[in-house]
Parts: sequence; structure tokens; C-alpha cells
Amino acid sequence: MSKKYFALFAITVSLTAGAQDFHLSQYDAADLYMNPGSTGMFKGDAGRYRVAADYRSQWKSLGLKPFSTMYLSFDMPLQKYEDQWGVGGFVVNNHGAPGQFRTIQFMGSGAYNIMHKSPEHYLTAGVQLGLIYKSYNQGDYTYDEQYESSSGTFNTSLNSGETFSKYSKTAFDAAIGINYQYGTPFQKYHPFGAFSIQHLAMPNESLSSEKNRMPMRFNFLGGCEMQLKEDFMLAPRMLYMYQRKAWEFSIGTMAYYTIKNSSLDAVFGVDYHHKDALVAHIGFRQGKSIFRFSYDINIAGLNDYTNGKGAWEFSLILVGAKDQPLFKPLF
Repeated sequence: MSKKYFALFAITVSLTAGAQDFHLSQYDAADLYMNPGSTGMFKGDAGRYRVAADYRSQWKSLGLKPFSTMYLSFDMPLQKYEDQWGVGGFVVNNHGAPGQFRTIQFMGSGAYNIMHKSPEHYLTAGVQLGLIYKSYNQGDYTYDEQYESSSGTFNTSLNSGETFSKYSKTAFDAAIGINYQYGTPFQKYHPFGAFSIQHLAMPNESLSSEKNRMPMRFNFLGGCEMQLKEDFMLAPRMLYMYQRKAWEFSIGTMAYYTIKNSSLDAVFGVDYHHKDALVAHIGFRQGKSIFRFSYDINIAGLNDYTNGKGAWEFSLILVGAKDQPLFKPLF
């Protein structure tokens, strides 16, 4: 019974919380979603295009249909302009259990390498323009008028007495961002930082006659790639996001170890989401292409209901070059 009450609480919060956006534990796998300044910017690597995908499933342990998030993006540098410009786009689909509430965001993205003549400083800026689509299925809800006291259940065949004038909403959206990284390929330490503002247009997301502007989201990302040994790199990082009095802070590190006599790097790491979860990462990398799996271990008050079970997520990033195979022999 306690799980049922908590499920109702989780649904209510998901529909009324001040922060409207969903998050990914593998936020670094969704570059374009986090910052348009990353579009087509490969820091001098040989890649000619990049495809990234991410899938996240959450709250299944509460007995609900899982909340799911699917992300897909494509971007590339423009050789015609000596890789100073990058273009791409992404689509993200967030599907919530209550009323099949769905948010789909599609954004076209472009970026420019401001300091393309500098061998040490890598500074890029980008902009995104696109659409947000929101919808729900009112048939998945039940109402007081449909309750039958004789059976103690809801009869959905009865008239609900409610009138719905709109089931979906489409609105314009925009974002801007900058990225910075210091260091040449011959240096051991490469500190980096990024800042972006999402929902610059503050689109009206209301499905009723009353306006409800989506608040802007501010993202701050920082860290450092450290090549400690020839076969071992450590990359500590932190992320802070703020959106209308709601905020999220994450700190952690990723590690990359080159497997002997192979073309693979083992990828592993851990993140701490403040008062929320510990996230464990594991995967493999070949060149710049990465496959990774992560699991959120709940450590907040929800742990009483979830028994530590949070979300699972996997991502795949493919970076390809013209006239070259996408994958090399493993050994």
C-alpha cells in the first residue's frame, strides 16, 4: 500500500515540479542536448561525423510503467570551412507513465570555433533552434464520476464529466552555449569548462488556456582530462544545473585504461548526484567511439520505496571518418 501512495506522490511531483527538464546520468554522451557549442567540434580529431544515442529507464521498481528517455543526435564539422564550423541536430523523447505524458524536442544546432588559429586554446560557441512537442492521453486517467462504490473500482466506460480542448502543444525553442578546453595533444592535463542556457524562448508549454512559460535552464560543466600514464587517463568532472529554484549537482570521475594488445580502452567511473544517487559506469572505447552502461543506486529518501533501485541507462557514440572502417580489429 505504501508503494501505491508513493507512486501517486511521484506522479504528482512529476507534473507540478518547478524544473521541467529531465536529466541523463550519462550527460557527457548527449553533448548537443547539454550544449550547442559542442556541435561538430572534435578538437582536431580525424572524425568526419558523430552519431550518439542514449536510452534511460527509471522508476520501474515502484511498480509503475517506467519513465523512459531516448536521445539521438548527429553532428559533423564542415571540411569546406576547415572545420571551423559544425552543424548537426538532436531529438529527445521523454515518455512518462501518468497519462502517457510525452515530451519530444527537436533542435537544429550549429557551432563555430572562435580560436581556430590557437594551438593551445579551444573555444567554441553554438546556437540551437527547434521545436518542443508535448502531449498526453486523457483516456489513461480516471475520475470521481467513474468510481463505482458497489465494486470499489473505477469504470472507465462511464462518462468522466470532463471536457478536454487540447491534448498536445508545439512551441518554438532556442539555446546558446560555449565550450573551452586548454592544452595541446602533447600535454598531460587538459582542463575544460562549458556554459549553456536552454529554453531561451521560454516556450508556453501549457495545454490549457492559461500560459505556463518553460523556465530557462542554466548548465555549468567543468573538469580536467589527465593522461597520468600512456595507458591510463582520468577525467574528473562536475555538473551544476539550475532551473527556476530547482537545481542539480553532480560530481565524479571517468577513467580510461588501454587493454594490452588490443584497440580497446576499458571505461569505468562513478558519479555522485547530490542527495539523490550514486551512478556506476562501465563500458568500452575504440578511438572516439564509446559504448557505456550505467546504473543509478538510489541513496535519497526514495530508498525506502525503491530498495536502492534507481535508473539504468546505456549510450553509444560512433565517430567515423571518410573512407575508413568504423571499427578496427579488436586484437
